[in-house]
Amino acid sequence: MTAVTRESPVQQERLAQARAVLTAAERSAARWGGRIDRTALRPVPAQGSAPGSTPETGMPEGDDGTGAHLPVPEPLADLFPGVGVRAGSSIAVQGTAPTSLLLALAVAAAGEDSWCAVAGMPDLGLRSALDAGLDPCRLALAPAEGEQRPQVLSALADGVGVLVLGSELELAPALWRSLLGRARATDTLVLAARPPGTADITLHTTTLGWTGLGKGSGRLRKRRLHVTSSGRGIAGQREVQVLLPQVVGRIEHGTAATHPVVVRAASRPALHPVRRAG
Repeated sequence: MTAVTRESPVQQERLAQARAVLTAAERSAARWGGRIDRTALRPVPAQGSAPGSTPETGMPEGDDGTGAHLPVPEPLADLFPGVGVRAGSSIAVQGTAPTSLLLALAVAAAGEDSWCAVAGMPDLGLRSALDAGLDPCRLALAPAEGEQRPQVLSALADGVGVLVLGSELELAPALWRSLLGRARATDTLVLAARPPGTADITLHTTTLGWTGLGKGSGRLRKRRLHVTSSGRGIAGQREVQVLLPQVVGRIEHGTAATHPVVVRAASRPALHPVRRAG
């Protein structure tokens, strides 16, 4: 009979810290084509636990420990299977407001240590990127045109953690497949607006309305979006409602109804005739 020992809280905390450090090391090693074996840090199931259950010490359910997972914005978390998105995968955005969703996903996935590259968004300025939450010190902006575009995009896919491809970037299907292959090898997350091919997960967005305008006054403040997701790991279709942008360009939950500001005219007293003519 084999005795199974349960880890103490101190050991659990150390193991969690080791996994966090190892995840960051994986991203750096992946840039040079290397991989790190995480099997030594897989949690030992407690005695009596059911197969496939997640112990208190460890890894989220559905994570086999062989790859890193990147976070997503909390209002969009219900659209994705498991915990976050897998490094090296691809996400396509179809419909309205693709730029806002792409930047929100890029900010969450890049975190505080990864580089982000943006191509095919010539109108995106540093101020807009800063408002969205991107760090300009770890941001590369690539032009959408040029004869060396395939080489530039391939180099970006090899060297950054998050690659954002805008809607104005005309990609050939062959180049799209090549970028996805490079991204899988280097654990680069690819976010694309209306790509020429399929992606691991596709988000479809529809505008439900705007808020902020009253009757002849006010300003457009927020846009309500209905977002659905489909693709690998998703049974059927998932959907959420979000509001964008926030004050600093972020997104928020759109479950609660938001009513526009209505400015009503002051009531005027009725006019009564004082004297009839004639």
